[in-house]
Amino acid sequence: MNVVFLKSKTFLAQEVENALKKRRDIQLITTAIPEQIPSEHAPSVFGQIKPFLPALVISINNAGTDFKGTLGGLIESSGSYHCNWFLDDPFYEDTFYNRKTTALKNRLDFMSEESFIPKMIEKGHKAFFLPLAVDPLYFNLEGSVDLARDVAFVGNSSLEWLDTLITEEVQKELEKFAPLITTLKTMYYKSPCTADLKAYLLDNPAQWENKTGLEREKFLFLIEWLVGYFYRRDFIIDVSKRFKDRFTCFGDIYWSRFISASQVSTDACYYTNLCPYYRSTRVNLNINRIQIKTSFTQRIFDCKASGAFVLTEKRPLNSRYFITEGPEKELVEFSSKPQCMELIDYYCEHDDERQRIALAGREKVLKLHTYDARIDLMLETCRKEWGF
Repeated sequence: MNVVFLKSKTFLAQEVENALKKRRDIQLITTAIPEQIPSEHAPSVFGQIKPFLPALVISINNAGTDFKGTLGGLIESSGSYHCNWFLDDPFYEDTFYNRKTTALKNRLDFMSEESFIPKMIEKGHKAFFLPLAVDPLYFNLEGSVDLARDVAFVGNSSLEWLDTLITEEVQKELEKFAPLITTLKTMYYKSPCTADLKAYLLDNPAQWENKTGLEREKFLFLIEWLVGYFYRRDFIIDVSKRFKDRFTCFGDIYWSRFISASQVSTDACYYTNLCPYYRSTRVNLNINRIQIKTSFTQRIFDCKASGAFVLTEKRPLNSRYFITEGPEKELVEFSSKPQCMELIDYYCEHDDERQRIALAGREKVLKLHTYDARIDLMLETCRKEWGF
């Protein structure tokens, strides 16, 4: 079977390609393609892959396809099939850039966040859950490292990205809803594991509907993400104050607007030195973005494959994929900021227990949660749906 991978400069494109290359049951054709193509260029792109069709075409976050859905229609007309793996909010580009994600009979969509699936199905898509994973080529136990810090967080501030969405005009619009945002912040800060801000907004339309000049979906998206941005920012600020020079934030330079510049490192590179940074940290924090309501970030799998210890926010899928209680524990989770601080202290002082949990988690991840395993599941789903 021919498999055409539309490889753009997107997150995890290299890992997916690595997994596909290992397979002996497919003929892989990798097509380097810009992340976004104009619709008028879709026929040209189709012409490049046409000699290999019919085939299974794989994309990530719709990268390599056009916003009008022209390429998707051409792929379907050739008798080919299309698998797309959403690693982010599947409705983001539809909401802000008018992308047309058509529900086609020859297309399957996989979600790394399970909570998006009902809405995708409601819109007519065949949607399936496919969580993130790890490529042990980049995250492993190779080389020796020494412990260099007690606690660290890896992740960008999101400030630069948020600035592209919240223009001066949008900011003025959102300022009208300062009391509502305060209410939502109180809800989310109190219970980030269970608070559903979008459900609250939909259940209380009188607080915002017909009071904003923003389109409905944009308003809902921006309010929710803004609260999530504040939460993670404030969480890191409090961790930095509590642990001072014992803490390092590996991210972008914008973190230094909120915490001491001495606590910020901008040199972490995913494919080169991130693994040793995880390994040289006693407690690696995982604080989710707000759209990850049930599932995992990449940090969970990467830390564990590195043999490093990760402390993560409580989410429903944690206990489905890992042992989170008892003596065989593979993953440690927290439900509140005070509990997180207590657990950081505890595991910094209990080296043997911390290392045992880290290695138990590593064994589970390497056995079940690699990108090889995810591609296995993707192709098995294709066989069940399409019979090839």
